[in-house]
Amino acid sequence: MSITGEGKIQRKMVMHFVNVGTTDKPEWERIGKGIEELTREMNNNVESTTDITGETDIEVTLGNQTTSVEPFKARRESKLFQKLYKIYTDDLELSDVEMEFLEVSVFDEISDGVYAAIKQKGAVDLKSYGGPTTGVEMPFDINYIGTKEKGNFTLDTLTYAKSTAA
Repeated sequence: MSITGEGKIQRKMVMHFVNVGTTDKPEWERIGKGIEELTREMNNNVESTTDITGETDIEVTLGNQTTSVEPFKARRESKLFQKLYKIYTDDLELSDVEMEFLEVSVFDEISDGVYAAIKQKGAVDLKSYGGPTTGVEMPFDINYIGTKEKGNFTLDTLTYAKSTAA
């Protein structure tokens, strides 16, 4: 971790990307245009029990982490839009709606222009298609699958590399 300095971290310093290429030849497209809030919900399970002495024990276990991407306005130049449109038109499901997502923390600079990143697969749940007269909207949820993979992201070249650190 290479976090230095003081003060609040601006929201724009956590960037979100989706792989619109292939696993073998990734192409990272940034998510966020027109979106004012984007949050990873932890959905942890919290269980508390009180024993006969009156002491309370709390256990927190990981829940199904999700992110709601809303609004998502369809843009012709967006390859993510094209993938979402295919989910809609072809009624895709199961592994056909899985994509790779990347969260880049530009406040955590590893070296000049290289930042800490987390990659994780997610299943896309397209919530609706259409919307108001201001444009076609396709809000969706990301339901994260498996474990997070730590790595590095080079912003200039939009390339991700898995971390080799133990």
